[in-house]
Amino acid sequence: MLDLSNLFNIALLVFGFGFVVFWHELGHFLAAKWAGVKVEQFAVGFGQAMFSWRKGLGLRVGTSTPEFEKRVAEGTGADVSETEYRLNWIPLGGYVKMLGQDDMNPNKTSADPRSFNEKTIFQRMVIVSAGVVMNIILAAFGFTVVFLIGLNAPPAVVGVVLPGSPAALAGLRPGDRILKYDGAVQHDFTKIQLNVALSEQGKAVPVEVQRPDGSKATLSLTPARPDADSRGFLMIGLLPPVELRGLKATKEVQDAFEKKDIASPDMFALLPEETIVAVNGTPVKLTDTNVLDDALQASDGRPVELTVQTPTGSTRTSSITAKFQKPFGIEELQVAGLVPSPMVENVMDGSPARGKIQPGDVIEAVSFRKSGDLTAHPTGAELIKNLNLAGQNDVALDLSVRRGGELVKIENVTPSIKVARDRYGLGMGLGYDASSTLIAGVSPGSPAEVAGIPAGATIRRIGKQEVSNWFEVRRALQNSPVNTPLEMVVVTNGVEKSFPLTLTQPAMDQLKGISYAHGLLLHEHVEPRQTNNPVTATIWGVQETRDFTLQFYLTLQRMFQGSVSYTNMMGPVGIFHAGTKFAYKGTDWLIWFLAMISANLAVVNFLPIPIVDGGLFTFLIIEKLRGKPLSARAQSAAQIAGLALILGVFLLVTFQDIARFF
Repeated sequence: MLDLSNLFNIALLVFGFGFVVFWHELGHFLAAKWAGVKVEQFAVGFGQAMFSWRKGLGLRVGTSTPEFEKRVAEGTGADVSETEYRLNWIPLGGYVKMLGQDDMNPNKTSADPRSFNEKTIFQRMVIVSAGVVMNIILAAFGFTVVFLIGLNAPPAVVGVVLPGSPAALAGLRPGDRILKYDGAVQHDFTKIQLNVALSEQGKAVPVEVQRPDGSKATLSLTPARPDADSRGFLMIGLLPPVELRGLKATKEVQDAFEKKDIASPDMFALLPEETIVAVNGTPVKLTDTNVLDDALQASDGRPVELTVQTPTGSTRTSSITAKFQKPFGIEELQVAGLVPSPMVENVMDGSPARGKIQPGDVIEAVSFRKSGDLTAHPTGAELIKNLNLAGQNDVALDLSVRRGGELVKIENVTPSIKVARDRYGLGMGLGYDASSTLIAGVSPGSPAEVAGIPAGATIRRIGKQEVSNWFEVRRALQNSPVNTPLEMVVVTNGVEKSFPLTLTQPAMDQLKGISYAHGLLLHEHVEPRQTNNPVTATIWGVQETRDFTLQFYLTLQRMFQGSVSYTNMMGPVGIFHAGTKFAYKGTDWLIWFLAMISANLAVVNFLPIPIVDGGLFTFLIIEKLRGKPLSARAQSAAQIAGLALILGVFLLVTFQDIARFF
């Protein structure tokens, strides 16, 4: 349910979209008036008029044009304005209709000295480009307002580094503040995400960071896609910073905490509005997330004690247990090539497995109900593959899970949740079972495969050390010598066997790169970017407008290069949907979003495509160079081609928007 502030911001979003369009058309209108061009209509939206207003006639439902023409014919229209201001039914843009100017009919000119076609090339250029100029001005003004009131954004600080990611390979660590990315100053975390996504594919990028101790370092990393989907964005494997306090107690958050059957127990170690004041007895501040991270990495699976302060001021003690951090991309977690079993971490509302599968369940087997095809001890990748195959073919599955030492059969569940563009699942988050030493899979080419260790076996001993969980397995291997045979004893099919495992240096590096995470839901850390100096705010606003304008052109370049997929484009539906999310974040982000839309609208409108302002401006340049305009036939053909292109792109992005939404 929306609270009143969200309802206000949604209303502001709707008004904001209309105002951005109005402001653009106002530029054309004012320039036309300046040049002495007769303006017949000033419209927001397309199609038939919903409402119209004309000086001398007032407000009308529908268009006032017939009434105006009748007054003129009768000779009683002297006090009635020649310009109709109208709100049309299709809210996808707007236009200024001038005498002697028709985008789709270049032959429709006029000999009237007040017609558009009778004006000089310079005057027409001013009129055509005025809308774009107004959008640039609006964007800069919007950003200026945002920086005066303060933009509450997550700072450019590393929260989590995913194992195996470009950031991890480069040496980035939690708590590092990214000062510059590829030479550009990074004001907040969203800037990092955007700049990474627009990086040149395969190119190493310099990153200047400041460590928590104040020292500085320059690292080099190469952004990559987290999976094999070429439509995805380039990433470097970072998560934004958080604070050592629980989420705000909204109704949605409270409802989620009440559904104890859908999330892991660690989530309840810190409730909404509570604050962590000590970790393993060490006092901490809100931003000391690195202290919690250090405790997790040093725990080796042992509980980490938290001292929690409640909203009433009292304190209590709780604890969390580390879990393996999921690696970057689609790679499985590997311990010298050995892959643990997948474990359910949470179950979403609406999951077909809700009430059947529980957090903490370890997937032991998955089988297709009709064919009986069985995968015993699946890895996470194998489980996801089977769920997707069943979902695409609308086939039911049976699952066997280990729950509290017992084997439980989950029957007749169909993966009907679309969890990605082309992938189906059961709507459950997966992690790794660290409580046992069962080997779900063995990675090809790994030391474990070379040693001949079979999947489905259970590890009993490494060298002289008995092991009972994957934390102990990792520690025993990490303390072993490289390139020296090491005895690993496992139980397979009830028989104890010994295998000589030889760790290579890459395998040891991968072992050291494994990290641990927690299941707490922590509050986002934000730092306001704000100034009380209007001059400074204006400079920042102009720079922000410049950056977004250049980034739009860079996005087009990356699309042609193939590093950014066209499937990531948004149309009106997607933009409005994204706008609602910004509206929920607060008025500062909503104004920022509308300013960004205004800057992007300026770029789109000035692309050299017939039918938009940039195409008309291009015709004027050609006319200036040739000494005469292109033929009406050539202009008409270009306008039709431009219209077809615009409509094609509109249909494509709208289809993508709707597909993403559902």
